[in-house]
Amino acid sequence: MRCELCGEEIRGKAYLGVVDRATLILCERCVKRASKVYGPVGGGAPRPAPAPRPRPRRARPRAPRWEEEVVVDYAERIREARERMGLTRDALAAMLGVKVSVVRRMEEGTLMPTLDMARKLERILKVKLVELVEEERLEGGELEEWGETLGDVAIFKG
Repeated sequence: MRCELCGEEIRGKAYLGVVDRATLILCERCVKRASKVYGPVGGGAPRPAPAPRPRPRRARPRAPRWEEEVVVDYAERIREARERMGLTRDALAAMLGVKVSVVRRMEEGTLMPTLDMARKLERILKVKLVELVEEERLEGGELEEWGETLGDVAIFKG
């Protein structure tokens, strides 16, 4: 189990706590930041470790797993396609159903469009913004299952 605030593997007790109105599973280090703690998660007697499974004799190659991502140079593609079609930012924003500031920030590269927004932009501007990429594999061949956590983006005071 991993701490939903810092992303570290929880060794020892895990706690259920409230941090900025979000209920999270926390490690002993991060539970200090909680405004309210409901207590340890999974109380009761500790469970015995499961018996190790026998390993298969021959490892089967795993099929690659693919996911969709917005291209890295989305800002230039959006701006160039909009200008090529002769659209103003106001017109594109109206077609997308968003504020002009959203279009401006996407063109500046300070706001990455969601996959849904990127698909809308692809239809309107006739440009490729979503691509399939293979998920990164860890050394052991396992897929990484944790991305950014709240602790990666939150700024704590105190």
